[in-house]
Amino acid sequence: MSDATLVNALHPSVVDRLDPQFAEIFTKYQAPKLQAHQVTYEEYNADRSKYTFPIASGSYPSVGSVKIYKIPVSDPSGEIAIQVFHPTENAAEKGGMKTPDGKLPAHVNYHGGGFVIGGLQSDESWCRHVCQAVGCIVLNVDYRLAPEFPHPVPLTDSWSALKWTFASSEDLGIDASRVSIGGLSAGGQLAAVLALLARDEPEMPKLALQMLVVPLVDTRFIPIEGPCNQDVPYRSYIQNEYAPCLPVARLRWFFNLWLGTDIAKRTTLTEDFRASPILASSHANLAPASIHVAGVDSLTSEGMEYHDTLVRAGTKSQLKVYEGVGHPFGHWDGELDKAKEFIQDTIVALKKAYSV
Repeated sequence: MSDATLVNALHPSVVDRLDPQFAEIFTKYQAPKLQAHQVTYEEYNADRSKYTFPIASGSYPSVGSVKIYKIPVSDPSGEIAIQVFHPTENAAEKGGMKTPDGKLPAHVNYHGGGFVIGGLQSDESWCRHVCQAVGCIVLNVDYRLAPEFPHPVPLTDSWSALKWTFASSEDLGIDASRVSIGGLSAGGQLAAVLALLARDEPEMPKLALQMLVVPLVDTRFIPIEGPCNQDVPYRSYIQNEYAPCLPVARLRWFFNLWLGTDIAKRTTLTEDFRASPILASSHANLAPASIHVAGVDSLTSEGMEYHDTLVRAGTKSQLKVYEGVGHPFGHWDGELDKAKEFIQDTIVALKKAYSV
């Protein structure tokens, strides 16, 4: 297929910096199709499947059990689903993570999608891989989405899910002293904020790890319309403005739906740590972080800066930059070598966190 027939051909500003394998996969699966941010929300919502498609997704290994729990949430009142994966008995034994009374560590996952799209299916392959390879329980949270449920509803839902995890630890067989959190993109933002909230919640056990994958951590600099200012502190907004999968235009679409377009209200929201966790008054005494950043992504600089912020505050953080790949690379483990590498890296990070 020639570039002339591709709706979203790779932009000249990024072509030479992309891993050839990533570029090939993107051109095959995503370049021929419109993305959600290129239509109105109403058009997207009328036929979500038209703008939602798997890209080189990996296998879905069998696990011991999968169960959906519905939990109540408030502000506004409603309920959300939490998908709970338990490993097979063999995987649990092989992982060596059981306590003497049979409890396992647990990871609470928050999917990405700009707080507007995504769901339980987004990270299911990764959740299954980790569940079996680590021998841990994985909880996958289906928080409510904007624009019907704008900020801070995704966060308050996610906080409710984390508190429910601890409250249900006995019933679920979870070792409450070894609970980690994490997510990709918007999910990484949620996990970063939850780590801050958890630190300041006296009755909540200390988290074992915060796994932040291509995280969003500062919402102040994406405009309501047009490009970013050239003096923006995150250079990837400029250098990777036309990055594949998450160009700045897509961030703008997400932010307008999640944070709104009233300039005064949005300014107030974005200057609060619940939207911009990098602005928290302190990043000390947080759960150790494992940060995974894509090298050709509008959010590259943010992830790297958050790592530096944590380290300066004395919080342990490990950073890995996957050069030459775009934002959702971790989902492409069916064909992309760096996605397979990423999955193994996250497995190693969780094993280490649970073994301490």
